[in-house]
Amino acid sequence: MSAKIDETVLLDTGFLGKYTLGNLELEREVLLMFIDQSALYMARLESPQSPKDWFEAAHSLKGSARGIGAFAVGLRAAQLEQIEEPLNLSSRTAILSLLQSDLEKTEKAIMRHLDVSDDAVLI
Repeated sequence: MSAKIDETVLLDTGFLGKYTLGNLELEREVLLMFIDQSALYMARLESPQSPKDWFEAAHSLKGSARGIGAFAVGLRAAQLEQIEEPLNLSSRTAILSLLQSDLEKTEKAIMRHLDVSDDAVLI
């Protein structure tokens, strides 16, 4: 039986550590990649070209968030997948605002975990 996941968690570093086998350099690389990729997914969600484009961006964000232990973002992305009319701006505005907030909080949690100041430039 697997442990229940707390979907309010911004970043479960224990969960992440299991998949990186404690390799801190790999962990850093994965977390920084998540930050970059989530910005791309967010842009696609803000201006979807089609319902399929919306679904694929939401689904990809959900998977990548859950894969690193960013369960709050994963839950929000799962909710985005369920929106029936994603091209209707009023259908998506509120949840996208919540997602943006979750992503910002998660990014700050990642930066704290990596011991990087919020205003640092990452390469």
